[in-house]
Amino acid sequence: MIYLETKNSVATLLLLAAALGCAVAVAHERKRGSIGYIDRTGQLLVTSKVLHEAGSFSGGFARVRLHENKLYRYGYLDRRGRMAIAARFDWARNFSEGMAWVESEEGRGYIDGRGKMVIKGEYKDGGDFSGGLAAVRFERGFGYIDAKGEVVIPGKFSSAGKFSEGLASVGSGGKLGYIDRAGKLVIAPRFEKAYEFHQERARVVLEGRLSYIDATGKVVIGPLKKVARAFDFRDGLARIRIGTRWGFIDRDGGKVVPPRYFAAYDFSEGVASVQDEKGWSSIGPDGKVLLRMGPDWLMAFSGGLAPVIRDRKVGYVDRKGKLVIAPRFLRGFRFSEGFASVELE
Repeated sequence: MIYLETKNSVATLLLLAAALGCAVAVAHERKRGSIGYIDRTGQLLVTSKVLHEAGSFSGGFARVRLHENKLYRYGYLDRRGRMAIAARFDWARNFSEGMAWVESEEGRGYIDGRGKMVIKGEYKDGGDFSGGLAAVRFERGFGYIDAKGEVVIPGKFSSAGKFSEGLASVGSGGKLGYIDRAGKLVIAPRFEKAYEFHQERARVVLEGRLSYIDATGKVVIGPLKKVARAFDFRDGLARIRIGTRWGFIDRDGGKVVPPRYFAAYDFSEGVASVQDEKGWSSIGPDGKVLLRMGPDWLMAFSGGLAPVIRDRKVGYVDRKGKLVIAPRFLRGFRFSEGFASVELE
């Protein structure tokens, strides 16, 4: 399982975002209008039909893709809406810990906030930095480098994930396990799938069954019978689907919120948006309804606001359901570092 995001995987991520009402924190690709960014008051930071793809702000920059003269190139906007790093890259990732992986005629490597290539090597691909380390793909396998570009874990794995809570999933011998920051295998490779740790739990697939493990590799939740989908823990709860209904479990595996919803988002800022027979609402960790929105599609909260679809237009509401930004966008994404990408007519 390759964890480093590839160019071909972006289309899949965008389809996922569309299916979830455009609130997922992935790149926003223009459909028919013009893309821009708004602040929490709804004021436009920038908008342009030349913008073909707009990513979330990360580390003070937003990765964007421009379509000019029949060419697509990646660059970076700053928080003032200026093109801080010119669109000259064939491929680029978000900034993480002050650097971003890019590919162009200049080569492949990591740039800093000035757009200067500060790490350049014989890498085929590179992931985000996390805890001072980034996964990179060498000629014969995946390993890790530090912020100086020094190889700290040799390229001996068939796949490599991002470090989270001190551990990273890696592939070896056709299975997945976890290494520590020294490169030591602390959880033996035995999983078909293995994801990042969140709140001391990591999702895995073992012998075809979904489970959660702790940092020792012990299965602490599962195998989850009848669970078709499961997600990471957020605010102490993880979203699961049994049949066609969604619910939430706690870190011990108990069904705190029974699977009774047609649709649901992960918990964010202490609440989760869900849909039942009465429409969309916001619930607390105990499953109690905090806000009823009826037929208005309520997405996940971020920065105190949530995108809402009303009469086929997207606006933003606060935790009390008050419209803070009137519905006037074709699509709207969640806020990140004070800004959200939107699409106008």
